[in-house]
Amino acid sequence: MRDLLATTKNVRRFQSAVKELIERPSAVEGMGLLWGKPGEGKTTIIAHTANQTDGIYLRANASWTVTSMLQVLVKELGGSPGNRRFPMMNWCFDKLRGSGRPIFLDEADYLFRQTDMLDALRDIYDETGSPVVLTGMEDIARTIQNNGRFARRIAAWIEFKGIDLDDTRTVTDTICEAGVEDDLLEHLHREAGANLGRIVVGLSRIERFAKASGTASVSLSVWADRELFYDQPNFKTRGR
Repeated sequence: MRDLLATTKNVRRFQSAVKELIERPSAVEGMGLLWGKPGEGKTTIIAHTANQTDGIYLRANASWTVTSMLQVLVKELGGSPGNRRFPMMNWCFDKLRGSGRPIFLDEADYLFRQTDMLDALRDIYDETGSPVVLTGMEDIARTIQNNGRFARRIAAWIEFKGIDLDDTRTVTDTICEAGVEDDLLEHLHREAGANLGRIVVGLSRIERFAKASGTASVSLSVWADRELFYDQPNFKTRGR
């Protein structure tokens, strides 16, 4: 599989939104939110976009506090993290103010376990003007809407949904090192439920099959009834 980013409609829309946040007039808010179900490619695109825009990529986790969040940010900005919030916050203000460097924060759902982290992130945005893009699961948009002070700062609300058949072809041609015929592609798209992550898993299995069998391009008839995924079992409650 090729380690390349396929420019799907979701990707183009997100990159266009980030460009607008970076180039926005000073009177326009500069926060963005990307959300969607697991496997839609959110982490991949924000890590790629952070690299392309000289941005700062942070990944929240379950153990984060305001202090640990600031420590990670200071480290990413090239500083020496401390243990006191106030000096670290002021150092981040000085480092980011006027730089225009965007901050991309993945797994932002964790921030809502301690609202102090949201307040600190909002302060960083307000003081520096740096664009801030949050990424989270499908419920994060509703959660943020309930936090009016935070929600009003978000100018770009972007949802990643399942990809269509044209995008599936784009992904296939970009990353798969084997040919995939249209009938197999349609089968893959349908069986994957349009989920990008599942499509990639299926493509990896098709590619391995093609290389092992010496087949340049795989059709549905050649693939036959082989499994595309090894899915989790569906345990049903048994009656007594």
